[in-house]
Amino acid sequence: MQQNRARYLIFFQYLGSKYSGVMKSPAHQPAEGVQNHLENAVRRLKPLNEVSVSISSRTDTGVHALCNSAHLDILRKADKPPFTEKVLTEALNFFLKPEPIRITRVYRVASDFHARYRAISRTYVYRMATGVSHHSEMPIMEKDLCWALRDTELDISAMQEAGTILSGTHDFSTFRALSSDTPFKDPVKTMELVQVQPGLSFSQRHFHRDIQFWELSFKSAEDDRGISCCWPG
Repeated sequence: MQQNRARYLIFFQYLGSKYSGVMKSPAHQPAEGVQNHLENAVRRLKPLNEVSVSISSRTDTGVHALCNSAHLDILRKADKPPFTEKVLTEALNFFLKPEPIRITRVYRVASDFHARYRAISRTYVYRMATGVSHHSEMPIMEKDLCWALRDTELDISAMQEAGTILSGTHDFSTFRALSSDTPFKDPVKTMELVQVQPGLSFSQRHFHRDIQFWELSFKSAEDDRGISCCWPG
């Protein structure tokens, strides 16, 4: 019987506070990963194939994402054409509705497209706040979105100087965790951007003017073999 198979690239965002990370967690683990919910949403579309969502970039427990990406395949019967990008976006968001996960864009791609190996860069932003003596002084709208540095002053000049040392191409062996595939991964990576700058906050602009927000941004590039070059974290 003829069937219709299509591969899609999806872009999605999420608030990671309640999740074990973006990757799928095992059944015995109490907290689920974002991938668990993405795959459950795809299953609600009743594809004929086994559902598997391939995530491009990992994030840890409690980490949020403004834009992550993944690819997935959907196999349908011959009398049912592949989902359009618009329909798939709306359908997945409908089934994800109870969760703080949103599909922002969907593109139909070639059958050999791979979200991880086709990524060209990854950017991680760390947000901090100074000018607070207790975590309860943080604006409620910044809950789980910013790290409060209590009674701490940052030496911004020293941080910016350290950033210049990390910028460029270096061997990051001492920054990575050991695993079975460590010998097969090149530790030489390229940092395109290491930046420390004042951050933005709606609450600071309108009320909490005594709190200073800071953003540490790290942008890494892919090497020519498509190996992931994420900032260790």
